[in-house]
Amino acid sequence: MPTTDFSKITVGGPCKITDVSQVIYTEGNVTITPKPVYRDIPSSLTTKDDQILIGLTYEIDYTPKSIWSAGYRSSLLPSAYTNFSTGGARIIGAANRAVTILGADGEQHVFTRAALTKMPNVFFGLGKSLYGPAQHTAFLGSGKALTDADAFVVQTTGASWDQSDFPTGHQEAECQATWGAPVTGFGSMFAQEGFELQHEMEWADVKQGNILVDKRITGYRGMMVFKPEGPTTAQLIGQFPGVIGTRLSATAADLVVTGSGISGTLKSCTPFRGKYNFDHKLLRHDEFAFVTALATPGARLALS
Repeated sequence: MPTTDFSKITVGGPCKITDVSQVIYTEGNVTITPKPVYRDIPSSLTTKDDQILIGLTYEIDYTPKSIWSAGYRSSLLPSAYTNFSTGGARIIGAANRAVTILGADGEQHVFTRAALTKMPNVFFGLGKSLYGPAQHTAFLGSGKALTDADAFVVQTTGASWDQSDFPTGHQEAECQATWGAPVTGFGSMFAQEGFELQHEMEWADVKQGNILVDKRITGYRGMMVFKPEGPTTAQLIGQFPGVIGTRLSATAADLVVTGSGISGTLKSCTPFRGKYNFDHKLLRHDEFAFVTALATPGARLALS
């Protein structure tokens, strides 16, 4: 009969993330998921008997704490992802880029070459966390052989835990928005349930030897989603959906959202979708989305 051995039980615990030099604490758990890519080995006799590993990345998923510091913004909402004028830049490039997961129990995972691949949505308002889910992806290290112990990640135990850098602040504030200079009716708008900045990011894979080793930025547009309180129905209809045959950029203007300690500007944007309710419980103006619309590629987002 087997005997119990509780030393075999691996107990989880909290951690912090260091993105190069910026320390990021999270609201909840952090998960590390290996993402292997396999190819079936062909056989005339049968299928699925064997496979070969032909690619590997790691995904690091988490929700950051609601900290509106310059360091958090530069790591989680990098300007290089949103304000490029020409697409095609690699998110990492030739050099390695370390991302470290350090557990409070001393277990540590150091990724050789990793970068942000999912920017978190940003909530401007009360009653909800500042950031949505974020993700880093770790790739094969530059200058590494596939058999190297640090080709992707080095896991150790006994690392020193220090939480003296734990942030004590918390960003959450009622916000208002103004669109244009303002456009008539769109000054000092409130939102029924806050303003949420969402991202549409487009990537192209970078491969070497058919192994995914990086990504290129090919496109980005931001979208501010909210249920507007301020403009009348007639004023909303006057701006959306517009005249068939008209470019969105023709009516675009900056949408500035501000609150205590926080400001976000979705530059050159215009109403993109919306909905009206006739209901005894719901407000007439349902969710509207303002989307980036640039006649010439350039800055799309400003945060402070």
